[in-house]
Amino acid sequence: MTPRRRVITAVGAVAIIVAAVLVLRESDDALKKPSSEAVRLTKYTADFVRVSATPPPPGPPSSVWSSDGRVQWAPVPGAAGYEVLGKLVASPEITGSGRPDVRAVDAFGQRSSPVRAEERPSDDGWRRAVGGWLDDFDDTFLDRRYHLSGRRGCVNPGSGSGGRLVIDMPCGNDTAVLRSRAPLLLKGSAELGRVVVVTDAAGPRGKLVVDLAPGTPDRLGPIPPADAVHVVVDDSVAPGTRGAGVLHRFEVVLTDNGVRVLQDGTEIATSPVVPQWREASVLIGVTPPISYPGRVEIDAIGISGSHGPVDEVIETPLVAGTLRVLEPEEEAPGIGVARAPLRGVSSARLRATVRFGDGGDPNGLVAQLGSAKVPLRPAVNGWSAAEDSELTLIGNVPAELLTTDGPDALTPFVLRMPGASQAQVLESYLEVPGRSSVKLENAPDEPPPVLPVMTAEINAKGPNDAALVIALDAAHARSVAPIAGFEVYVDTSLAATVPMPGGIGGRHELEISLKGSHNVEVRLRPEDPGRQTDSVWLELRRT
Repeated sequence: MTPRRRVITAVGAVAIIVAAVLVLRESDDALKKPSSEAVRLTKYTADFVRVSATPPPPGPPSSVWSSDGRVQWAPVPGAAGYEVLGKLVASPEITGSGRPDVRAVDAFGQRSSPVRAEERPSDDGWRRAVGGWLDDFDDTFLDRRYHLSGRRGCVNPGSGSGGRLVIDMPCGNDTAVLRSRAPLLLKGSAELGRVVVVTDAAGPRGKLVVDLAPGTPDRLGPIPPADAVHVVVDDSVAPGTRGAGVLHRFEVVLTDNGVRVLQDGTEIATSPVVPQWREASVLIGVTPPISYPGRVEIDAIGISGSHGPVDEVIETPLVAGTLRVLEPEEEAPGIGVARAPLRGVSSARLRATVRFGDGGDPNGLVAQLGSAKVPLRPAVNGWSAAEDSELTLIGNVPAELLTTDGPDALTPFVLRMPGASQAQVLESYLEVPGRSSVKLENAPDEPPPVLPVMTAEINAKGPNDAALVIALDAAHARSVAPIAGFEVYVDTSLAATVPMPGGIGGRHELEISLKGSHNVEVRLRPEDPGRQTDSVWLELRRT
């Protein structure tokens, strides 16, 4: 069980000091009563607490429709979420088809009357507009078509149902970057080219990044080269209707007078930039909600001008003896790599991506493989050596390491650079000619419904009066586990119970009239008696 903690901060006279820390505690009721029946709460308020009156049930959505694998509806003012297809969601859309009923749900769990969806024609004209390479991920040999860059063990690709790439990111704070081996080739017409990505990556608190850059970088980081086209779609980019886990189509259209970004055919951003290059690598970066074990799905990628991968290579990841880039003469740890992938091959390349510190000379970067030194050159032009920039480098492995005889290991394996200054190796691997035989494993099942995230704070209203504000946020969830409501305890005694049968979230404000200092706990009660109860602890102190 997570220990309960308090944090106290002093502020002014006649002030209320607040500390909200989310902890998990096992529900006493769940331990005593292993029942499968949904938990139900009864409204209660102590004489020093006032809860706002329950409003009338919310109104229904004004319109509901389904198309392109999504059920969407007009947002209902004041609704905390919606019920559709047997699920609770926070955003006004969900993955689905047909003519399901949709109900609005308010902060007290009250439902509106249902509205049935109408079916609208699907739009597949974008497929013809690509005019080049289109990947629907029916082929599970991902390495043949892409290089996937991400933290090993924290970025795990898999094959989902219906021919879909699923990237499982259980560590909760990672980005995966796909570099297509098929390049973008521009045309001489008014529309120079386009890249299409069908994904759920840009959902609430997630991010989709499309980078187009000459060369073959694996990552561009936060500071792309000056001649790159850098497109970011996240919560700051309208329209905001992108529900968690719902696929949308994003198109980056390059024209002779600028760049247009479309979502499901609607323009959401423009730029006057016109690329001066004729060929570029396409990098697709996807990020799930920060600090939340995530999952991103990609249903299709289209790239104009190209009709398939150019080179076939087999990749072998290499782990450097230290992830810190060393100075040229600095002592290296005695950790090496197996030479087996290099035995008897006609050629080999070493690729590495480095994040820079506050100095260093990338032109002097070399990889040390045993006694051999492999000079590394940038894989992209116009890169920046600014702090926290990322650069992919390439080096040809010398012929003496490709023979069938010689040592079984190459020790050490490190990267070196003059003035390294805290530069870090983000990834490194070998490429040798050949056809990859690595197939994707089946992706994990869709994650189960999760509880909304609860936060609470106390705001002073007077010498003895305070407002306890409780917010339940479910925007990040693909589907929400229904809640029974919440309880408020003051000095371990029950002070209020607010029922929310089948609730999804919302905002509540309670007025507390008390003298002196007190401990306050808010417990979120799930409907499922087997789930743990979330608690927020606060200290109310007057000085």
